[in-house]
Amino acid sequence: MVDTVGAGDAFDSVLLLGLARGWPLEQILGRAQSFASAVVGQRSATTNPDFYRPFVDQWHSADKV
Repeated sequence: MVDTVGAGDAFDSVLLLGLARGWPLEQILGRAQSFASAVVGQRSATTNPDFYRPFVDQWHSADKV
């Protein structure tokens, strides 16, 4: 853990995304937890798209199945 700032916002953003996309609750919570856990490993907020890309790619490809 490096910095907890933004972890709640990260979790909430994936929660809302999952609800809007109709993901199952278990999947929403797992994805939200994974994303929030990655955010606490960062110092402060990041605008680097490379940080977000693995999550977007994984969720997008999993939604196609």
